[in-house]
Amino acid sequence: MSERLIENHLKKRMTAAGGLCWKLTSPSTAGVPDRICVFPGGEVVFVELKAPGKTPNPMQERRIKALRACGATAGWLDSKGAVDKFVDARLA
Repeated sequence: MSERLIENHLKKRMTAAGGLCWKLTSPSTAGVPDRICVFPGGEVVFVELKAPGKTPNPMQERRIKALRACGATAGWLDSKGAVDKFVDARLA
């Protein structure tokens, strides 16, 4: 399964949940997470998407760590199952 399919699944799940799932691009800063997810109720999570079994590269890990150090919620997902758990946990 490709990263693209996992990203599309996240977009569909977030839309169905009534949330937002915006693509994040930063031309001047490499390694920023792929998506900003905003859940009903206002929770904001930065999400890096990976193909199954893959992990963030060192730069992406540094960006996730920097976001967390600022108090943001940030992480990565590598499967449709992980996406489902991520969304369901925040809707419960």
